[in-house]
Amino acid sequence: MKNIRKYNNNIILANDRGQEVIVLGKGIGFQTNPGSPVNTSLIEKVFVPQDTVYMSRFADTLSDLAYEYILLATKVVDCGKTLLPSPLNPSVVVALADHFSIAFKLLQEEHTTVPTPLKWDLRHLYPREFEAGLRGLDIIREERQLVFPESEAVNIALHFINAEIDAADMSTTFKIVAITSDIIGIIKDYFHITFDEEAFDVMPFVLHLRNLVLKYTVRPDQKAQPADDELYVLVMQRYPEASACCDRICAYLRDTEGWEPLQSDLVFLALHIKRITESLPR
Repeated sequence: MKNIRKYNNNIILANDRGQEVIVLGKGIGFQTNPGSPVNTSLIEKVFVPQDTVYMSRFADTLSDLAYEYILLATKVVDCGKTLLPSPLNPSVVVALADHFSIAFKLLQEEHTTVPTPLKWDLRHLYPREFEAGLRGLDIIREERQLVFPESEAVNIALHFINAEIDAADMSTTFKIVAITSDIIGIIKDYFHITFDEEAFDVMPFVLHLRNLVLKYTVRPDQKAQPADDELYVLVMQRYPEASACCDRICAYLRDTEGWEPLQSDLVFLALHIKRITESLPR
């Protein structure tokens, strides 16, 4: 492995057997020149960016952050990868390191934390990501001897969700969580029921609902699907209560987001609603 460019004393661009990579290591860039061998014993993390343009932007952003936060973020992300089924956008390291730079200052200087209004919603709608956030708190406690409240696990989890869906900004992730939670609230209110979003028989519905909201929020190209009018009419006639609940959900999405769900999406939504409500006490 040879040095191509030094970003700072801890971050360099290197050639690893013909592939350009970003290498992190305490002091790895100190007194090095282009073409010189990389001291591999100093390597703490290697990133393989998606393309040259992304690589330059990624490295420039990393070099603006304190190395201690970058290293901590990489450890938290590596732990999250073992718990989460979806691949994570590498930029989550940058976003999380930047978040830590703010969160640590607030906790140490002002004895407060970055606020989040989504604790209950996210804990139930994204249990794996929330668990990854809790593991992140464990790493912070072990590495920095700082104890954050559980609410900080939500902030870490939000970064994981954002990296999973490859959203452009955190506001999109907030939006997906909020809309999904609102729809679940509509279903509970309509049928006068309660249910555990993490229950084994309910989680498939929650996952379907999350993906549905995700599709209409950040993946509009997936909307184009052939309609099946006969199936739609059959399901809505056979399950009138589920159909009426879908109408209420449609009204909410139309009024708040300007969305008009497709018949194919409403069919699956009605079937899920029927399945999870038919066995629950009213």
